[in-house]
Amino acid sequence: MSWNPGKKLATLRHEEIESLFDYLEETQFWIKDENARYLRVNRAFHLNYSLPGSEDVVGLTDFDLSPPYLARQFFEDDMRVLSGQRIIGRIELVGRFDQVTRWFRTSKVPVRDLKGCIAGTAGVTRELPGLRAPGFPVPELAPALAALQHDPSGAWTNSVLARLAGLSVSAFERKFRRHLHTSPMQFLKRLRLSRAAASLVQTDCLVSEVAVAEGFCDQAHFTREFKLAFGATPKVWRERHSGG
Repeated sequence: MSWNPGKKLATLRHEEIESLFDYLEETQFWIKDENARYLRVNRAFHLNYSLPGSEDVVGLTDFDLSPPYLARQFFEDDMRVLSGQRIIGRIELVGRFDQVTRWFRTSKVPVRDLKGCIAGTAGVTRELPGLRAPGFPVPELAPALAALQHDPSGAWTNSVLARLAGLSVSAFERKFRRHLHTSPMQFLKRLRLSRAAASLVQTDCLVSEVAVAEGFCDQAHFTREFKLAFGATPKVWRERHSGG
């Protein structure tokens, strides 16, 4: 009997192979089904959207994660790939949990089942260094959002941020809620926690050092807020996602 490498590969477990993508800290990886619902994502992907784990993405679509103007383009590309096309090196805007957009280079390919039929798509994307525009989709809020991104540990208040945006406090808070669906201070807390979640995985800093660097008054406060947001203490989160 002749050796059939394709058949042999089909019998191998792929979970361990997929886990290698968790070590690509700057590259997002995913697999979607024929309805453009996420089946697998790596750590960089779920951190980008400030979600506790990859399992929290399963079953979602880009319309659950990204602004409609981005999600529509992603969906159209998925339909092209499901028809048998490959998208290699596409330069496109990709968003984050806080609706900041950056330029990324994306590649997508069809995924076939054991019968050879296209059953889904897989893709990777990586930010292009040096291309930082357009940043924030709401020009009026851009100065305040940029300041928070630059120094999230700062002692920010709504009045200071409103002044940066050139708006009254009430107008700033109203516009912020309309476009980002949260208050400025809740946004800031989520930004700090998201940065802390990535730092715990990608650095060897002590939990107390991460807490201070991201603007929390002490480790106890940081641990309490982190557990509420991610369902695990910082120590458990690090153990779960660092791969040892």
